[in-house]
Amino acid sequence: MTIFTSIFSSKRTNTDPKLLPCLIFSKEKNGDDVAFQLACHFGKLVSSFAVESLVPLKHVCPSELKAVDIAELENITLIEACKLFVCGSVSGATCDCKSQCATTHCPCRKANVKCSTKCHSKRTGGCKNIE
Repeated sequence: MTIFTSIFSSKRTNTDPKLLPCLIFSKEKNGDDVAFQLACHFGKLVSSFAVESLVPLKHVCPSELKAVDIAELENITLIEACKLFVCGSVSGATCDCKSQCATTHCPCRKANVKCSTKCHSKRTGGCKNIE
């Protein structure tokens, strides 16, 4: 199994990372075109991707991705996978707390994940739940 990262340059939203670590688990050939099925540690991506969308990452593959059992993964859309990757959690929790995220009123702390760069869009600093 080859390790790659997909690059998503079109139809980007503010939750899309420039790179999403993925595994290639299937290769489909349709005439001269080749499409790859990818899986990240959140699930199998429902879309296929051309080789032009991939960047090799076999030397810097995250250890969580190497441990993924593809047979146990559910299907997931690209946008869902990107949101989870950016948030850094499988819960997909983000918050816009006005406080310091020190209690379980914070959705991130309640989901037991650190606040990410997508949290606190209207303020900076003061968060007690960041890495």
